[in-house]
Amino acid sequence: MKYYGTKNNQDYGFYEDNFENAIEITDEYWADLLEEQNKGKIIILFNNNVIAADSSKYTKENGIWKQLNDEEAKTKQLKIQNAIRSKEIQDELDEIDKKRIRALAEPSLKDENFTWLEYYNSKITQLRTELKSISE
Repeated sequence: MKYYGTKNNQDYGFYEDNFENAIEITDEYWADLLEEQNKGKIIILFNNNVIAADSSKYTKENGIWKQLNDEEAKTKQLKIQNAIRSKEIQDELDEIDKKRIRALAEPSLKDENFTWLEYYNSKITQLRTELKSISE
């Protein structure tokens, strides 16, 4: 048997020994939970049960996990996706900035119509427009 709970009212985890307010689980269920965690789910205490949950479908408020309705889950998932994309855009902007510095120092044509600097500036404009649209 394993036990799930917290000894300090903050950090939850699995324990070999029983303690006050710990929830007893079988070794088989513990292995199943760990397998689900390896797939990206989170282990939470919900309605006095230990479950493996999709983090976009639950939220923690005042130390208690709450299941989101479909609309709330979609909103949370969109926020997560936008945060990931925002980080990707910031990384792309950093890379383009390095290339723009080189384009300033070594001016040359990308093709017959644009310099490399103009090309990089146009890419930056596109990325900043996308970043603004997902930040609103």
